Amino acid sequence: MFFKNKYCVIEKQIVKLVMFLNNKIYMENNKENASNIIELKFARNPYYEDENGYPVFSGSISVKSRNNIYLRKHTAVYFFHDVRGIHYIGETVDLENRYFQHIEKNKNRKLQKAIENSFGPMQFSWVKVSSKVEALKLQKKWIREFNPKCNEIKYRTKT
Repeated sequence: MFFKNKYCVIEKQIVKLVMFLNNKIYMENNKENASNIIELKFARNPYYEDENGYPVFSGSISVKSRNNIYLRKHTAVYFFHDVRGIHYIGETVDLENRYFQHIEKNKNRKLQKAIENSFGPMQFSWVKVSSKVEALKLQKKWIREFNPKCNEIKYRTKT
């Protein structure tokens, strides 16, 4: 199972690299239209994402330690991840309460299995946002991008 996930992550990274190189070649050949393409295609928020579109975490704790000293009532998009990648992405207005709901209740069996059988330490990380609407937009975007295995709701990519 680990090898399958490992190769899927590597395959996604290769696809992203090929797409990036294809866009770069296209823009070099069509320099007059390149600025318009960049503005339409790459709309990212510098407060929540780095230059590659990956989330910039506001904080992170180990799931096994159950250390909630950093968790507060924040509106945030949160992630469960380990060395293999991101397993679950969610959004909440009360980060501390939602963390304990995931840990203590076994509603999402896929996530519980991933936590029990994590490869390396399972981390709970979050990105603080200003509003619930912003959290929903980022959650939807990152679920499309990372396609976490434990999320029950999947969003189709726009084609």
